[in-house]
Amino acid sequence: METDVVLVVGAILLCCGCGGLLIVRLSNPFLKGLGWIGGSFAAGALGSAVLASPGISADASAIIAYTSILLAYVLLHIGILELMAGKPRLPKLGLTLLLVQAIAFPGFLYIHRGRQLYLITLAIMLAVQALQTATLLKNSATDGMHPPIWFTVVLLVIFAGFNIVRGLALPILGTPSRPWALNPFETMGAIVFLGIGLGLGFGVFWIATAKSRLSLELLANTDPLTGAYNRRSFIAWCEKELLRSSRNRQPFSLLMIDLDHFKKINDHYGHENGDIVLCAVAHQLRASLRNVDIVGRWGGEEFVALLPDTPAELAVIVAHRLRHTIESLSIAKLQTTSIHDKKSIAVTISLGVATYPNQANNIEDLLQRGDRALYQAKADGRNCVVQQALSTLPQRPDPSGATAAGRSGSGQFAESI
Repeated sequence: METDVVLVVGAILLCCGCGGLLIVRLSNPFLKGLGWIGGSFAAGALGSAVLASPGISADASAIIAYTSILLAYVLLHIGILELMAGKPRLPKLGLTLLLVQAIAFPGFLYIHRGRQLYLITLAIMLAVQALQTATLLKNSATDGMHPPIWFTVVLLVIFAGFNIVRGLALPILGTPSRPWALNPFETMGAIVFLGIGLGLGFGVFWIATAKSRLSLELLANTDPLTGAYNRRSFIAWCEKELLRSSRNRQPFSLLMIDLDHFKKINDHYGHENGDIVLCAVAHQLRASLRNVDIVGRWGGEEFVALLPDTPAELAVIVAHRLRHTIESLSIAKLQTTSIHDKKSIAVTISLGVATYPNQANNIEDLLQRGDRALYQAKADGRNCVVQQALSTLPQRPDPSGATAAGRSGSGQFAESI
């Protein structure tokens, strides 16, 4: 197969890929980066078309084509930057490589074996750009995105390795007088460039769709204000932990957490400052717990925390530490309150502790026990920790005796810590 046939086919396929990516990007604003990848395909198609055009001089076709190929990988890097970071950024290394190529090529024309040196330099620059993009992707790998990211990283490393081998082989095999001359090594190079280019387009599209799926899952599973897990997602985590705990015979604990006098904070400082308090408390709760612990927003000013592999006595220690941490928290407020009120907002929390399997047989019972312990903590004066007693779960009292927050409880089923 002649090299020019491969280049023409490659140009057609890359043009089709460019159009497809641009259509997908315009129809789905969440798939960021695909517009730049479409531009990368367009640059690659231009390079292939120029190399396959016999009417253009060898030197002119070389500088246009090889600049387009390097530009394609710089645009690929920009697209991945936008995809992973949310916005495009100018790649300093890529722009530097393009500038070096543009300046170096005229100089290479006037030195001995300059064309060969130019192709070697281009191969090295392509390898450097591909390895930088591979490093960026490797460092951006997160849960749920490892397969598409590693697929793309492998392709980039193969491309970089091929360019290094190609650069080292050029002094041995020599440089063809025309890019489309019958040369098995150049034909193989064209096939590799085409295959890797199409594979990278698929890989980046795979990454974009995986990232979009994870973003939608995050929106479905978290509270939009605080970033904590929502009630539905938190219960799902609890059910998973229940199954794991049943298999491993390890206890786990639940903390029910309520901000004290939150209505007064809203009334005195305004709802915007109330939202700031909720976000600050949620952030501090996550920062004060382990990576395996799960923090959720149960509703309003109430949070919950799941502590895997945590017995009751250790859960009480954790609860006291959280209570002290939040009590020491100083939350700056918006400048929407009285100019004379310069103090930051002070917050305290009440906590109820319940543990499986000591105090419950299922998640519903565990939540009820934690809820009752929390009510007792609030009844005991707030800013304290109450552990659910080990006795049988009592019946809730008549709703008419509940507090304004909708809680009910009895002082006979909990013990203050």
